[in-house]
Amino acid sequence: MIVDHNESLDRIARALGERYRQAPYILNVPGQSVACKVDAFHYLAIQPMFVKYLAQWAAMLPARVEETLLKTGSMLSDASRVKHYHQIRVVEEGGGEAKAIGASFVLATFIDHALSLYGGGERPLPLSGLRIAAGEREALAPFFAGRTPLQDLAFAGD
Repeated sequence: MIVDHNESLDRIARALGERYRQAPYILNVPGQSVACKVDAFHYLAIQPMFVKYLAQWAAMLPARVEETLLKTGSMLSDASRVKHYHQIRVVEEGGGEAKAIGASFVLATFIDHALSLYGGGERPLPLSGLRIAAGEREALAPFFAGRTPLQDLAFAGD
């Protein structure tokens, strides 16, 4: 059976946009959101919460949401296309203690497009107040090999 990932991706985008219109705090609010924009090209998605909630909103199985995002390149994975999720430390802007979370990286073009089409967003969201602990840079570097790397402003000091 051939799966139409573009149809599934549109369904996910529509669900994300509609949910954002009802509850804008689902994005870009550290400590409350399923994903926060960390640079112009990437959102850091809190896992497994991000996939779980997208699946609920789109009325799809979590495995199908995950597969769709990975196969379309909307959510980044390693070279083996198996690992897409990392345990990393993050810090809220303005200080505070670093917290370890499960995280994936989602292309900003996917989320920003979903918000502009279905969420009533007139322009892309600004960067959130969430930063990745600087000590994670080296561990994440191989994951971004051959891709647009995380910009320096995605990282905070340790």
